[in-house]
Parts: sequence; structure tokens; C-alpha cells
Amino acid sequence: MTNLQYKQAALATLKGKWLTALSISIIYFLIFALAASRMSFDQDNIDSMLRFVALNIVVTIVLAPVTLGRTIAYLRFVRGESAGIGTLFEGFASIRFYLKTMAAYTLVTLLVYIGSFLILPAIYFYLMYRLVPFLLVDRPDLSFFQVLGESRRMMHGHKWRLAKLYLSFILWGILALLSTVGVVLLTPYFDTTMAHFYEQLKQEQQTATRTA
Repeated sequence: MTNLQYKQAALATLKGKWLTALSISIIYFLIFALAASRMSFDQDNIDSMLRFVALNIVVTIVLAPVTLGRTIAYLRFVRGESAGIGTLFEGFASIRFYLKTMAAYTLVTLLVYIGSFLILPAIYFYLMYRLVPFLLVDRPDLSFFQVLGESRRMMHGHKWRLAKLYLSFILWGILALLSTVGVVLLTPYFDTTMAHFYEQLKQEQQTATRTA
């Protein structure tokens, strides 16, 4: 599929579901906005900035199941299944699943943050492990290390393909960043497109395995 086809498929998926999709997006961002409102830093104080970054990492990890719930919701839309606001909190369904989700997000978040000092490594790690949320949902039988390995395997040779999909949204992203409303509106569209990317890549690799 081309980037245009992914986007067209996403818009077709969201037809009749925009109200639910936007509700999920709004609640998701409200949760993170509430967490962020408790944090502040002094830009002239390095210790303050480091504490702010550390708190951001902690919040990202602790609320990782909510981010995963967002993935679950849009993946269900793509598969023709129902999802709602409650789907955001399915990542807290069991302690084992919660801990595995936190472990996976912890490692990926740290790799991206460490790599961000050189930019390119951060992008590389991000693309390599972009399928982790989907695999946490689809492969509950795997440990979090195996989930990371499976994401690496699936993304082998496809990182630039995903990067181009991200780049195709760059103008939408710039427009969205002009207002909070823009980000909320763009999220269902982008996340549904990303879910289609995952489904297509998974199907291609399953077909390749059967014909090998």
C-alpha cells in the first residue's frame, strides 16, 4: 500500500466513528495534561530541567497502559471491532500485563531519550520499536524482551517505509501543533493510519512465510 492508500483506508475506517475516536483522543490528552500540570521547571536551572525530564519519563512509563489503550482502540476500529473510552484503561486489566507494558515502554523510552543526544539514533530506535504497542496487544504470549525482538524483526527493512509515512503527515502535524484542538483532531487519523500500516505489514510477512 502507498501512503495515500493507508490514509484513505484510515478515513474509511473512521467513517461513522469520529465521535468515539475524538472522545478517546480528548480523554487521553486530558489525562496527560493533568499529569503535566503538576510539573514545572526553571530554564535557568539545570537541576530543575533534569528533574523535569526525569518526571516526564516517569509519567510516560506509569501511564504507558493508557497509551497502549489508545493503540488497542484504533486497532479495533481497523479490525471492524468496537472500542470506547473504557478501552483506554484495558492496559490495567492485570498486574502481569501492566508490568510487561511498563517494562517494554521503559526500555524503549530510555533508548529514545539516550539516542536523542545524537538525533539519528533516537529516530532509529523509535522506528525499530514502533510496533511494540501492537505486539503487546496481539502477542500476549511473548515476554517483553520477545516483544522487542519481534518488533525489530518485523521492522527490518521497513524503517524507511514507516519514516516516509510519518513524513507524509508533516504538514498536518505543523498545522495541528498550532492548537491543542488540532492535535486532538489529528490523533485518530494518524493512529488509525498507523494501525493499517501494522496490519498490512503483518499480512505481508505472514504471506511471505506461507509461501517460503
